[in-house]
Amino acid sequence: MSMNRPIAERVSEPSPEEVRAAREYAGLTQEAAGALVSSSDQPRRTWDKWETTNETNKRKMPLPTWELFLLLTGQHPSLGLVEKK
Repeated sequence: MSMNRPIAERVSEPSPEEVRAAREYAGLTQEAAGALVSSSDQPRRTWDKWETTNETNKRKMPLPTWELFLLLTGQHPSLGLVEKK
């Protein structure tokens, strides 16, 4: 079962371009995408740092956050969510 594998075997660290592409594919603004996975009071600002290629402001998205975003938007390469009844 793929859920039992370490996270680094399920997803790889995304580039800023991959983060942007996944957000755009999901049809979300930076504000909406950030609110899905961040408890920050400024979700757009947090998300923007994950998308930026500017070395001064650049911040890597943590793997658990990336995996959660992929799961919530149906983009995970091997896993999916099923709503409980």
